Amino acid sequence: MLKEDKIKLHWDSKGSTILDEKEIAHQTIEFINPCQTSSNDSIFDLWIQKNDQVRTEEPNGRIFRADNLLLMKFLIDNGYRESFDLIYIDPPYLSSSAYNSTVKIKETANNTSDYVSRPVFLDHGTDGMEEYLNHIYPRLKMMKELLSVKGSLFVHLDWHISHYVKILLDEIFSSANFINEIVWCYGGGSGSKRHFHRKHDMILWYGKDKEYIFHPQYRPYTAGTLERGLTRVKGDKYQLHQEGALMQDWWTDINKILSPTAAENLKFPTQKPEALLKRIILAASNQGSLVADFYAGSGTMASVSQELGRRWIICDESPIAIQTSLERLIKQGVGPFTLEEISDAYQPPAEPCFQMRQREPSPVASYLRMKPPSIQPFNESSALMLLIIEDYKAQESNLASLKEDWGFKNLIDFWEVDLNYDGNIFNSEVQVLRDKKVYDDSLSTSIKLRVPLRNEYQVAIKVYDIFGDSTMQVLEWSK
Repeated sequence: MLKEDKIKLHWDSKGSTILDEKEIAHQTIEFINPCQTSSNDSIFDLWIQKNDQVRTEEPNGRIFRADNLLLMKFLIDNGYRESFDLIYIDPPYLSSSAYNSTVKIKETANNTSDYVSRPVFLDHGTDGMEEYLNHIYPRLKMMKELLSVKGSLFVHLDWHISHYVKILLDEIFSSANFINEIVWCYGGGSGSKRHFHRKHDMILWYGKDKEYIFHPQYRPYTAGTLERGLTRVKGDKYQLHQEGALMQDWWTDINKILSPTAAENLKFPTQKPEALLKRIILAASNQGSLVADFYAGSGTMASVSQELGRRWIICDESPIAIQTSLERLIKQGVGPFTLEEISDAYQPPAEPCFQMRQREPSPVASYLRMKPPSIQPFNESSALMLLIIEDYKAQESNLASLKEDWGFKNLIDFWEVDLNYDGNIFNSEVQVLRDKKVYDDSLSTSIKLRVPLRNEYQVAIKVYDIFGDSTMQVLEWSK
């Protein structure tokens, strides 16, 4: 019989994905303190006495816009080795699918709606098998390095590729550290008449070692069991537990987010329900644990981790994923968090457009124009500042998606304000969001703020548009 460590998955280019020793560039792009509004004329008391005051509280979470392989190397090199109690990933499935996020722009006169479909990512099919394995293999190895001695990894897959990935996980973690293959069953329609409807995913759970964190989870007893007051296992009778019945590895009580009007639905194609992540986080981590999701998608891991008192790091390369996560966490009103970028070839951002040196729109880049700001004294120590967006133009590559009757408000997802921009990190102190996820012209493009009375101001406004692009403008003025 072959020894276990000799049974491995082989392909010709295995091990060819190697990170060179080039220094990885890191930049903190935003420090976000959620303070949201959606009204046209809200007055906020924002007493910003010094530029760094909004950054005094340690962020509870970090969003990275990055290739997750580069990020994991950066984390290992910067003191995060064996720091994570839980890593959950929902990587591509090798499904031969192009995933898009489709959003409603506005209702038209004949009771129909305009929509925009935004590409999120392309999941290659079986012709890309070798490329897929070269992608996932080094990342799984790095995840093992990042896990604490009591940590564990949950890998969410479906029928396309789970059998291959399990062999890789057995090699990397050892089959002795395999804990469960969780089967998540869900409903929903299917048009196939050539096979049974494929209505489950697999979540492979591996521990770093034998002493992994595990808190048993429970489900409610059935009505019949409650009526009897006893439960039977192999003919023996047992008293009911107050918590309910112990969960098995077959989960049928959590459905996919199917309704387009569900409050949880963020119009992100691979979004997972919060209840699913909540069960995993509660089972495999503790209060204060550091957890991660390196394929963040819509940010469910971060949102639920914040709610449950965990520290978190999430990562994605898709601009739509990053923007969806960012807005979701702002709306949730979570504690301060950061938006950061990792790159192996960092290019510094273009110089902001200053109000006093207004420039014409670039034919390629997105463009933001603000009205001249208004500042009126409020009392001896404060003033009222009025900020108004006058125009916005999307990047040229996105213009073909637009219709003639759409105004610039239809193109803006949300916008943020830094009242004392330092020229380096954007401090998001106020965020203007939409009341509902329809990109009509109801978005507020003005805001009035009560701020400290000063002789000079340098305010930055950042706009995120419906295509995942962001544009910033800096306004400078003095008495």
